[in-house]
Amino acid sequence: MTQTTMTRPQSPRRTFPPISVIALVVVGVLLCAAMAYALRDPEVVSRVTVQNPSELDVNVSVHPAGDDARLILATIPPTTTATNLDVLDQGDEWVFSFSAGGVDGGSLRVSRARLAADGWRLVVPDSVVRRLQAGNFVPAYDN
Repeated sequence: MTQTTMTRPQSPRRTFPPISVIALVVVGVLLCAAMAYALRDPEVVSRVTVQNPSELDVNVSVHPAGDDARLILATIPPTTTATNLDVLDQGDEWVFSFSAGGVDGGSLRVSRARLAADGWRLVVPDSVVRRLQAGNFVPAYDN
């Protein structure tokens, strides 16, 4: 064999994947990161305690100041307290609503800072208790 007829050894060539494969991988990584952010757990307050000083069963719900979507906390028996665990954080201003026996007791706006300073404890106000006691109750059932 002569030099011209000999095959030259192949040197390894570096090949890169096509640009479309690289773009697809980047888009996949970004999509996974966006989904992980969107599906993260909501912010919660570990416990919120509501005290009912009245002689009535009081229904308590809460919602953020800018939204009417209510989160029902509890029906609190007379002269007791109820502690709710892992309550969704309602933002900077929480609006508590009260009712009993079909009577609207009104609502109370409380700042998040005030609730935190009070140890996430709320007492049903006397004005709400008076409003509930003065209302016409709807019976739960008829005899």
